[in-house]
Amino acid sequence: MPLRNTSTSFGAIARAFHWAMALLIIVAIALIELAEFAPKGSALRRGMFNGHMQAGLVVLALVWFRLAWKLGNAEPAIVPAPAAWQRRAAHAAEWTFYALMVALPVLGVLMMQADGRAVALLGLSLPVLVGADEGLAHRLEDVHEWLGNALIVLIGLHVAATVWHGVVLRDNTLARMR
Repeated sequence: MPLRNTSTSFGAIARAFHWAMALLIIVAIALIELAEFAPKGSALRRGMFNGHMQAGLVVLALVWFRLAWKLGNAEPAIVPAPAAWQRRAAHAAEWTFYALMVALPVLGVLMMQADGRAVALLGLSLPVLVGADEGLAHRLEDVHEWLGNALIVLIGLHVAATVWHGVVLRDNTLARMR
């Protein structure tokens, strides 16, 4: 498998970015959703929140490399070519994914700092961007949660579109990722 994209398939690096970040995002979502079932104040709950935060911060770090790789590699064509509205919808969804991969971790950092907590990525302290402000922390938490739910919906749409391409349209969308 070539490292770079070809005219018919994504290369190994694009695929690695896709699946690594998908896994990190799924882990982040699972940890935050399951943390609600852990006893409040428990080490398990704190560990799940910390794992959620670390996964999100790694996504934020990787998204810039992924974007650079994407912009430097031509995307393999879908055959037969989808309708113009489908291409526009796919591009809108794709760029919404990228925006959320940046916005959610940034909001998470700002939320934690506004709550008066230090934030570190793999043990390295991040610069403090906002001071403690309980009201701001709550507003940021609301936006972070709303966008997180939007991400879950977008993931569902992405999976549904993948199935649609593979089962109904039977185009080469899935083959481009193999």
